[in-house]
Amino acid sequence: MGKGGLVKKQEYIHGYDPVEQERLLEQARYLDKWVRPGVEFKRNARVLEVGCGVGAQTKILLKRFPEITIDGVDLSPEQLEAARRYLKREIQEGRVRLFQADAADLSALEPNAYDGAYICWFLEHVKDPLEVLKETRSRLKRNAPVFVSEVFNQTFFVNPYSPALLKYWFEFNDHQWETGGHPFVGASLGNLLTEAGFRKVTTEVRSFHFDSRQAKERARFTKVFEKVLLSAAPALLKAGRVDRKTITKLKQELVRVEKAKDAVFYSAWVRAAGRA
Repeated sequence: MGKGGLVKKQEYIHGYDPVEQERLLEQARYLDKWVRPGVEFKRNARVLEVGCGVGAQTKILLKRFPEITIDGVDLSPEQLEAARRYLKREIQEGRVRLFQADAADLSALEPNAYDGAYICWFLEHVKDPLEVLKETRSRLKRNAPVFVSEVFNQTFFVNPYSPALLKYWFEFNDHQWETGGHPFVGASLGNLLTEAGFRKVTTEVRSFHFDSRQAKERARFTKVFEKVLLSAAPALLKAGRVDRKTITKLKQELVRVEKAKDAVFYSAWVRAAGRA
């Protein structure tokens, strides 16, 4: 999906330009009704957000839990600068602190200090998700909850058949994998959290599934998804994985998915939770 928080030397397939940063904010607001359910923090909790990016999820969490405070961690100076602008009021109010740090090395943060942790659309972009989760657990108090939402890109399906879209989607995921990312990490969250030392680990497969019964939502979601895809176009073109003809055809196929009476969009992702 794209989040923007990275670990050391990790390529971010979506880039860092202002258009992409605004896309992340728009995406977070739109997906909130699917992502939010099940996330709970106690009153006055001190929460660690790993891979906070531009602060898109941070703002949503603070709105839903007005009495918590959040320490956001990200390696990218570009994303942190955008987060400081977006969260200016919350920072001034003392509700947010932002730290530039490698998510696989949180030694700059106090151990056993946080009442909860939150990770969303981030582990797909890191080379070693297990190390990130181990570091996250080491910062949490005993029995503090962690909530993780991650992609499972192998589950993608559309109707009508869209060969250019499927070609692009393969190259998108293969490029992310070859450059050290994990586009299918959602399926492994149970194993990863358990190996990282979390207890009471649960996983839940959730999906974005739209057909003719949700025609308006299907069209809107397809537009959001198109922006996800095209944000990676510069990286994929540079790597020689796609050409402009494929991108043109992809756009045409997505219009059919938006408008065709029998169109179907399906993609699953995974919500995991556990206790430190």
